[in-house]
This record gives sequence, structure tokens and C-alpha cells, in this order.
Amino acid sequence: MKKFIWVIPVVLILTAGLYFLMTSGLFQKSEEETLDRFTESYQNEKFADIYPLLSASSKEDYPEEEVVERNRSLYDSLGVETVNLENIEGAESNAENDQERQYTGDLVLDTRYGEINKEYTIDLSYNEEENDWFVEWTPDMIIPGLADNELRIDVSKGQRGEILDRNGERLAFNGTKETVGYIAGRMDEAELVEAGEALDMGEESLRNIFNESWIEDGMFVPVKDTHRFDDGTKEEFETLGLTIQESPAREYALEDAGFHLLGYIGPITAEELEERDGYSSGDMIGKRGAERLYEDRLSPEQGHTVSIVDEAGNTVEELLTAEPQDGEDIQLTIDGSLQSTIYSHLEADSGASVAMDPGNGEMLATVSYPSPSPYDFMYGISQEEYESLETDDDNPLLNKFNRATSPGSTQKILTSIIAMNSDDFDRDETMEITGKGWQQDESWGGYEVNRYHVMDESFDLKKALTYSDNIYFARTALELGAEQFVSGMEALGIGQEYDTDYPIYTSQVSNDGTIESDILLADTGYGQGELMISPIQITAIYGAVLNGGDIYEPHVLMESEKNVQIEGITSQENLDYLEEAMRDVVRLNHPDDVERPYAQFAGKTGTSENKTSQDTRGEETGWFIGYDQNSKDMIMSLYVEDVEDRGMSEYSAKKFAEIHDALNE
Repeated sequence: MKKFIWVIPVVLILTAGLYFLMTSGLFQKSEEETLDRFTESYQNEKFADIYPLLSASSKEDYPEEEVVERNRSLYDSLGVETVNLENIEGAESNAENDQERQYTGDLVLDTRYGEINKEYTIDLSYNEEENDWFVEWTPDMIIPGLADNELRIDVSKGQRGEILDRNGERLAFNGTKETVGYIAGRMDEAELVEAGEALDMGEESLRNIFNESWIEDGMFVPVKDTHRFDDGTKEEFETLGLTIQESPAREYALEDAGFHLLGYIGPITAEELEERDGYSSGDMIGKRGAERLYEDRLSPEQGHTVSIVDEAGNTVEELLTAEPQDGEDIQLTIDGSLQSTIYSHLEADSGASVAMDPGNGEMLATVSYPSPSPYDFMYGISQEEYESLETDDDNPLLNKFNRATSPGSTQKILTSIIAMNSDDFDRDETMEITGKGWQQDESWGGYEVNRYHVMDESFDLKKALTYSDNIYFARTALELGAEQFVSGMEALGIGQEYDTDYPIYTSQVSNDGTIESDILLADTGYGQGELMISPIQITAIYGAVLNGGDIYEPHVLMESEKNVQIEGITSQENLDYLEEAMRDVVRLNHPDDVERPYAQFAGKTGTSENKTSQDTRGEETGWFIGYDQNSKDMIMSLYVEDVEDRGMSEYSAKKFAEIHDALNE
């Protein structure tokens, strides 16, 4: 009990002592502590933590939302990234008034529009009743000079850079679109709904548009955008009392023919805003093709003026200003007329075509067919229409010209190069081949290499190329052996990544890069198996046959330097031999399909077959890669899917000639 009696006086003494120290001012918070708490909260943009630090008179003049929400709102508008209060120093003490302190320094705001650097003042006052120091708040502490005025941000936009073809013709440019709408006050809701069929819009959508809160009489109310309405549609709109207006928009001269090459632009998404700096909600951005690939160069830089304005809108102070900068124009190696001509002859098919200058790797045309229109995506495509494109067997949404695919018998030129580069191969030695099918031995079971044209004759290399004999090239690949064949393909760039200005899918000799099976080796030798090469890459390889043996890096920008990807694929003697063989392909095997009086065409046909077993007939893709031996300024490849009932590779060969007929006109 004695111990408990002594505890009570100690607690009473400590409590009384603490009360004395607090009331005597010895424990009062210093102005430096208040200052530190204010600056820390301010720099961390914890505006809610600032309000408790304000004096009673400040709170009376400025309610919490006026301080916290206004600060937060203005900083959000500016896109403030960092806040710094620097060089804070106290002014000399006033001997007559030791209950007020003034600190000055610099406020540095790093914003999306640039850096704001202003002199900053913090006034503190001492409250005797609360025995504490507080901040005297004014709106100038948000941004010095703000006072009771407003912050205004005016954004100006430069022009997006245009995409030009090799001749300076505009492929993607800043043009106009057409918008159909109505003049508010001249059309009632029922009349707008009645126009729904002509507008191809539902009643609910039209009622929602009509009842937008911002609409006032006399305003043009936009209802639907498109690139161009046809004349009949315009007349119908006019009859219904609708109005058409033009406004700035991106245009594409090639339309469908350039969809995969050029892409299109559209409003930036929330995800894209997070990934990219310098964009705002509502900005347009490249969505695919060159528009997306070269977005950083094509995109204009916004101009802006950040200013403080009074109630009448007059500028009190200009804080930041920058002139808008137009995006950069980009010139492609593409010939727009050639691109359109190729597409117009193939748009009803499914496949791809690439035209290239064999002397430098410039891509003159890159066509994927069929393709949708860029305007379908720019001005609204319904879910039903999109699903129709997505499920279309012709894959209009798939870019086929840079994607690796089976090259079929066009591979036989590559196999020929590998064979002629080997020590043991004699191109003049003949091989006796009979029957439709062939197998190496009984270990192949029921599997055979089949050929389309059965010729029971002797074949040397040139004749085998001329008549595209699968058995000859299967046996040749087996004689070379897997190791020599794979290394030969690698020497031609198969499996090599291309560091180009337009992305190309990497080719493969097989799924794992090796060939362990004789059947797979035989099939690969004539262009089947697991072999995959993009139209762009195989066109570049064929170009080397014409130019003296160098495979140039394919490129689509005029400014890109001519770069040899692989030098000297074989001797000039071998190249001349291959050119003679390709001329014979046209002259002897496909004269009715390709031979023309205005040119001396040479090339190689090819057929690749997709099937689940040897006993069934699969879907066949027909290839033709060719050029005019009189000029050698362009090598063109094309493939068409589903040609099994249309003449197979002969169909593609005819298309090649028809395209050149149109170009020759």
C-alpha cells in the first residue's frame, strides 16, 4: 500500500508541470515547423493537409474547397508533374510585431506546357489563444498573381505531316470530311427520327443526339461523319431537311489499296495516353501501318498559351506560350499508281504482292488484298460489320505482304543457288524421273513426293526449273543433306531478322530451325514442309539474281540508305544461268499466260498446298515472281490463295501479266 500512495503525487506533479510548460509558451510550435509542414504538403500536392495549417481568418475568407479543390483543379489542368518551393528565406524580424513572419522564395512548377517559375511569398502569423503559428492564405499561393482571376489554357494545333509517294504525290494528307446534321430549331425530333433509315441510324441514337443539353437554336448539330457521301445520298438528305458540312480530316488517296501500308488515324485511347507524352484527350494518333510506325515524326506539336485572365477575359499575365509545330512530311519509295493498279487487279482475291527495285531494295508497292477502307474505321464501324471482316475467310484485316508464309515452288530458285554453290553438284547432269510420285525408300511408308506435270524424261537443273519438277528438287535437297541445305538457306538470309524501316516477319526453314527428317528435307527442297518466307523477303532474294548477287535490305522510306543485307549469293555465271531458266519458264511453260510482245518477261511460278493428309487435296496458293529482262528495274511477286480450281499457279502468272498490261497502257 505504501508504494501505491507515492504514485499519485508523482502523476499530479507531472501533469501540472506539463500544463505549465505548455501555457508558458516553452512548448509552442515554432514558425519553422509550420513552414516546413506547409512546404512539404505543398510540394507533395497534399492540399488537404494544407488547410489545417491556415489561420482562422484565412479559413473564414476561403472555405476548404476554395483552397483544396481549386489548387488541385488548376494543377490538374496544367498537368503539373513536380512542385518545388526553393530558396525559402525569412525576412528580417519586425521588432514592433513579433507575431508575424514573412518568408520568400521561388515556386517552380514543371507542367505539361513547360516550367513556371515565380517569386513566392508565405506569410505566417502567431495565434496566442492556440499558442501556434498559422499560414495566411491567398489565391496567390496557388500561382503568384492569380488573386481572384482565372487560369486559361488555349491550345493550338499544328498540321499532321503528310505521307508522299516517290513521285511527290500525296498518299495520306490533310483534307476534309463530310458531316451530315441538322440546324437546331428547323427540324423537330420526330423529323430527325424519320430520317433514320437514310442515315442508317437507330431511333434511340438519334433521340439522344437531338436532346443534347448544349444545343441551341441556329446551331449545326452533327449526326454522322463520312469521307464523302454519294450524290444520291446527298439528294435524299436534302429532301429530308438535313444539312451537309465539310470540316478538316485526314484523307487517303489509295483508300482500300493502301489500308495495310498506310493505316489510318483515330482518337487516342486512355491506354495510349498513359504510354505517350505530349498528347491530350481527343488528339488523333496513328492506328496502324505507316501512320502508326512513324507517328513520332508525323504528329504535330501543340502550341499553347497559359495565362491569367480577369472576369472579362482580359489577359492579366501570360505565363507560358509556345507556337504549334507542324508534323514532318514523309516520302515513301512506294509508287502510288503502281500500288493502285496491282490492287485493282487482285482485290477480289486473297493474297499479297510486292514490287521492288532490285538495284537498291526500294519497295515500289506493298499490297495486301482484299482490304477494308481506312474510312470504315475512322468514321465508325458497327460491331456487326467488324465481326464480318474478322470472320471473312479472305482475312481482309490481316496484313499479308510482310507476314511469313509458304513460298511454294518459288523456293526452287533458292534450292538451285544452294546446290550450285556446293562442290558436288553438276547443274548439267540429268536425273531420270518417271511417274507422278516418288519416295526415297520403303521407310517413307505411304508418303510420296508428287508432281503436277508428269513428264517421264531426263531433267537437268534448267529443265527442272522450267517445268517446276518437285521430284527433282526433293532429290537434290536429299543429295545435299540437311546440314548443307540448312546452312545454305541461312546464307540466303532465311531465319535472319531484317532491321528495316518497315517490319518484316522473320522467315524459317522449319519450326525449330533444323531438319532431322528426310521427308521434311525433301519437302522443303521444293518449297513445302515447314518453310515460311514473307513476300517482301523472297522478292529481295530474287532481286539479287538480277542485280549481280546482292540481297538489298528492303526499305520503304526514300531517305533510307541503300544497304546490302547479304553480299554475293552466288557467281555471276550461276546468276546468268538462273535468268535463262526463268526466261524459259515463261517462254516454254507459260507462253499463253505471261508472254507479251512489249516485254521479255521471266519468272518463276509456285504452288503451295495446305492439306491434312496426302490422300486429300488441300487449299492451294499460286505464286508468280517475275520481271522484264529488257529493263530489270522492277521485280514483282504475287500470290493468290485458293487457286486449286482456277488453274493453280497459272492463275497468278496471268494476273502478273494483266497488271503489266495495265501498266504498259
